Amino acid sequence: MKVSLYDVARSATSSVNFAKDISITELDLLSTVGVVEVNKAYASGVIESINSQFFLTMDVKLDLTLSCDRCLSSFTESKSLSVESIITEDDSSIDGIFAEDGKVDISKVVVDEIMMSMSMKSLCFEDCKGICSSCGINLNEKECKCKEDEIDPRLSGLLDLLK
Repeated sequence: MKVSLYDVARSATSSVNFAKDISITELDLLSTVGVVEVNKAYASGVIESINSQFFLTMDVKLDLTLSCDRCLSSFTESKSLSVESIITEDDSSIDGIFAEDGKVDISKVVVDEIMMSMSMKSLCFEDCKGICSSCGINLNEKECKCKEDEIDPRLSGLLDLLK
């Protein structure tokens, strides 16, 4: 979804409101932070022109399917994000959102906000046990029969220190 800054400047109120379900197609980029699928994305907000500057204020509601970093199972998480930013037509500026050809791509802004809002570790629940490093079974679903006292033979010399 793109909003034209020309339309914002031309409007009687010097603003354009929007409220729309948006399509997120950058799943390759989002997969780097554990997002498997964007089930639903709804953005509502306003772009305003004040003293020849453009400002974006937006709220985003998302339903994401994520991959757990410990057990690798998929789970759903809802997120609410708020965005307040200046809009610039200078692509060398590090402040604000870049408007390419006088248009703001709301979907791209949402993707950027998802990337910044993701935690370092996505967990299906706080006490996720993960997978067994020996047999690969999901320890949240079953108990494995692997010996826990198996020690890497390269580290067996350290056991003498504990005696």
